[in-house]
Amino acid sequence: TLRVDTRVSQPNPSTSYYYLLPTPPLPPPTMKFSKIVLALALLAGANAAKDFRPTASVSVGHRNIGSGLSADGIQGEVQLESEVSDELKVGLNYDHEQASGGNPIKSVFARLSQKMAGGDVDADLEMNMGDNQLAGDVTYNRNGNQVVAHVNSGNSNVVERVELSRDGFKGTFHTGSQNVDLQAQVDLDSDTNMLVKMSQADNAASVEINHNLDADTDVQVNLNPSADNMGANVEVTRRLDADNTVKPRFDMNSKKLTCAWVRKLDAGRTATVNVDPDNSFDLEVESNNKADWSGKISAPWGNPGDADIKVSRQFSF
Repeated sequence: TLRVDTRVSQPNPSTSYYYLLPTPPLPPPTMKFSKIVLALALLAGANAAKDFRPTASVSVGHRNIGSGLSADGIQGEVQLESEVSDELKVGLNYDHEQASGGNPIKSVFARLSQKMAGGDVDADLEMNMGDNQLAGDVTYNRNGNQVVAHVNSGNSNVVERVELSRDGFKGTFHTGSQNVDLQAQVDLDSDTNMLVKMSQADNAASVEINHNLDADTDVQVNLNPSADNMGANVEVTRRLDADNTVKPRFDMNSKKLTCAWVRKLDAGRTATVNVDPDNSFDLEVESNNKADWSGKISAPWGNPGDADIKVSRQFSF
């Protein structure tokens, strides 16, 4: 049983509340997780009287279509998920390419939401069937404060890192290296936003500035002060009309220009073309309706015959 003990204390009436989230007790890395799978199965059976209707997210593709259709080139992934109750969802991930190894089930997962100590606790945990390791996030939200514990039973510390977020600030503590990452976001004015990231482990910092030039034009500038030319790249988003948007992007170090074209289609669909003249060409069609088909074609620049193709959609039962 995953248990999160949340305590709230107020050392002085004049100070603000702070929240302590002790490390969730998880199974040691060497423990077998068959009991976890069994528990999920029993829980699903116990709730069989509920509206237990699964959804299936299916993705099918083929690599290097120009070389002809073959079993080795086929890619297939299926995610089955069912809502056991208002608080619990369970499911599994199937991978066609793993079938040759004897076990096509890539992982099983559970998503649990609960009210606790005046806040919301969300646990999103997944067990890898290859190494029997349990990993995921346990999140606690209360009064605009968010604490996220990233757990991994295969890690000696079990809790790999802890994130604390409030408004535009986020701090991350890595338990293994004892390093800290900081991130702060601020509005410089009504049209300009700045995001600053600092990493103690990499001894580096980066800056992202987003500016709204007018009703149809946005500019994003990314800077890395420790890199050559400050690692600068600039992306301009220009809305040509109600249906068409172009996004040219220039990298100062590589002197490379790439471009994306986004076009709105009928029935909530969107087509996006990404062009990188030195590498690849991508065409992706997406829908805001998960029950509609989506597709993507990716090909090396100048050799469209070697394209990879993938289609996907969600089915409800």
